[in-house]
Amino acid sequence: MVSLAGRFTNLVFRLMPHDKEGEVHDDVAERKRNDIRPPRLPKGVSVEAIDLHNDQPAEYIKKGNDKGTIFFIHGGGFTTGTAKERRIFTYYAVDHCGYNCIAINYRLAPENRWPAQIEDCYKAYEEVLKKGYKADELVFVGDSAGGTLVLSLALLASQRGLPQPKGIIAFSPLTDQYRDLPSHKGKIRTDCMLRDGVAKGIAKQLFDHEANEEELSDPLVSPYYGNYDNIAPIFLSASDSETLYDDTIILYEKLRNEDHKVELDVAHGVCHAYPILSYMPEARTTIAKAFAFIESNQNRKP
Repeated sequence: MVSLAGRFTNLVFRLMPHDKEGEVHDDVAERKRNDIRPPRLPKGVSVEAIDLHNDQPAEYIKKGNDKGTIFFIHGGGFTTGTAKERRIFTYYAVDHCGYNCIAINYRLAPENRWPAQIEDCYKAYEEVLKKGYKADELVFVGDSAGGTLVLSLALLASQRGLPQPKGIIAFSPLTDQYRDLPSHKGKIRTDCMLRDGVAKGIAKQLFDHEANEEELSDPLVSPYYGNYDNIAPIFLSASDSETLYDDTIILYEKLRNEDHKVELDVAHGVCHAYPILSYMPEARTTIAKAFAFIESNQNRKP
């Protein structure tokens, strides 16, 4: 059964404005709507702005925790979102999970086309390592497009010789932009947040041209096609009512068949990327499972 908080959240998203057929989405207006008042800072938790690279300020959120540091990448379909918008998750994680957190920003589409997004994430990770953070004490965490980017970042780090993090947590990632998966259209009516956004093609915002098969099946664009031989343990979650459900399932099955250390958590009837909404009981349950998985596998080599 969906919690009261989960049902209320679904209702709120259902009542939000929806682009009419043929209408061009106003990304700037959406960013302004989303720039809401952040949640109250928990007792003992502090937040400060830090500079990592390329005029993309990050946030360092701490509580004197000793398990390590979350390297957080926000979602928003690659077109919206900020570290500030995700404080409802990052504050909660720092307050309850024993980690401090570096939450980064990256250039957004359509003003900035691919690969600006992944390159910004890579440069931020590179800078964090230069500042003395140890890779095996970092946990990559991301939601939605951020969930895609944490997977892509781990793959890119492996390609370029940077060390892997302690683990990876991806909430509702988009893993396959090359194929139309059944849930992309089949769950439009039950996905109160994304609706038909995935079916319309997120890649159209990333590229300034009609992306070809090679571009769409690039593992950094579609992490499903990546080689995970040397990648850290991965925790995945999704809602069974969201359009990106199949993206999570196919990656989980691929990794399990390859004997990669992976865990999946599926919640019933809640919204897309629900774990970032930490006021929901379903979110808190999944967050606890995610970090328990990371801790239980911290000494396992990928």
